[in-house]
Amino acid sequence: MTSANIDGIKRSNVCGEGYRIEGVLLKSYPYSTSETYLPYEDCLMSFQARRSNNQIRIRILTLDLNDIHAGTDCLDSLRFYKSVHMKDSDKLDSVECGQLNETNNFSFISPTGIVTAHFTSDGGNVNGLGFRVVLTSFRSPNKTHPCDLNDEEFPCENGDCISSLLLCDGIDHCLDGSDESTNLLCNSNNMKPSKQTNIESKPSSGETTYQQWRGILILIFFFIIFLVFALFIIYFLCRRCYYLSKSSINNVQRRYSTMVNTPLNVRKQSTTTTRVIIQNSTRLDADYNLL
Repeated sequence: MTSANIDGIKRSNVCGEGYRIEGVLLKSYPYSTSETYLPYEDCLMSFQARRSNNQIRIRILTLDLNDIHAGTDCLDSLRFYKSVHMKDSDKLDSVECGQLNETNNFSFISPTGIVTAHFTSDGGNVNGLGFRVVLTSFRSPNKTHPCDLNDEEFPCENGDCISSLLLCDGIDHCLDGSDESTNLLCNSNNMKPSKQTNIESKPSSGETTYQQWRGILILIFFFIIFLVFALFIIYFLCRRCYYLSKSSINNVQRRYSTMVNTPLNVRKQSTTTTRVIIQNSTRLDADYNLL
């Protein structure tokens, strides 16, 4: 099992990610003997020890970042913090720029088990190769809690306990070479590294916030769709009820009009006749005829 290799910390690659680790090799992009790192970078990554009681050791294998006056004034920088917040009070004492290599054997420790790496570069003339940094989760054993081989822990010769997942991966995590020894440890089949990965992705605080807002916006979107659909159904039903009611009223009015105008209800016009009563006389007025 090898250390997780994060090849290319840059804005458009793994910038902003968060990981729980046993060990990791962190490099700038692109790390090559023939290419320089990129300008206009402003990228951070956070790491947390997988085991809650562990610390994280930061060891700079190579560092080649633009500087002025031998590292005292950094044009480009690699800074480390002992929390996920980039506060001055949480900044770890480290070399931020300039040139370092493995012969310098430069390392320091985050006592909180959390490390945030922040890499920045300006837009000037970039002529450095970048950096390679090893992060290792470890703890110092004691009499009541020694290195536990049954819990995939390996005891370094210097006394530290690291994960057995980091054995024989070509990187000196113990600082004394005991995890990369050429003796029976790495050459025999008696001790096989676990297939369990030594790094797992963990959403950063910014990503978690983004996911929360994304979920809220999705819920609001579907609620609006449901509300529009419900209003459309209500409008359709009300419109249908309105036309049914109007049609019913028109039918009643037509029925009433028909009943009123039917021959049975037409008032009979009486014919006025003039009756002439003759009482014991046959004399008529000149304007009447004898019936």
